[in-house]
Amino acid sequence: MQKIYIKLRNDITFGKFKPGEHLSENFLSQEYKISRASIREVIGRLATQGYLTIEPNRGAAVTKLSLEDIDIIYNVLIRCESYGTALFSQRQNSQTHIKKLEFLHKKMQSKEIKSDYKAWLHYNDQFHERIYKNCGSDIVSSLIDNTRFRIYRFRIVETSPDIINLYNRQHKKILETIYDKNEKRAEELMANHLNTARKHRFEVFKKFKELL
Repeated sequence: MQKIYIKLRNDITFGKFKPGEHLSENFLSQEYKISRASIREVIGRLATQGYLTIEPNRGAAVTKLSLEDIDIIYNVLIRCESYGTALFSQRQNSQTHIKKLEFLHKKMQSKEIKSDYKAWLHYNDQFHERIYKNCGSDIVSSLIDNTRFRIYRFRIVETSPDIINLYNRQHKKILETIYDKNEKRAEELMANHLNTARKHRFEVFKKFKELL
């Protein structure tokens, strides 16, 4: 069932199903070759994460969001994840995690990965997760996880090579401050990095509101 959850989540994320589109249990069970009881569980999970909205007597529909909604989600994410980065920087046993961050950063800079947007996103997710999931606070980690789920679907907004290069440079600075255990600066740099992503996506959303 996990595979079906990921498949449906990605189909929503990358535009197979559009915001506002209704998805019945019967249709989804046939589409993904899974029982209605199982697809009902998947729908419930995606509804709690903001991908789907359960409408009385109509079933599930791909959630539509306003720019104000997205702004709120990003504000929550920026505050939580920057704080999580500061907590991670304070930890004494983070050397193994730092080495993994260095490996991920190196992968994201390779020509092969930068030319494949989805592959770059995969390593980008791992980079961020390595930090906040090892910040030492399950509360903070859970808050970030839940907030990130709500913006994951906007990955449909492809990023240009120039923007990817900018993100990679920002990752490098964040990594350097984490290595130096400068938690205040790491918090500031992560906040700036996430705000850069917010501004980039907002520029696209204003042009293509059908993504919302």
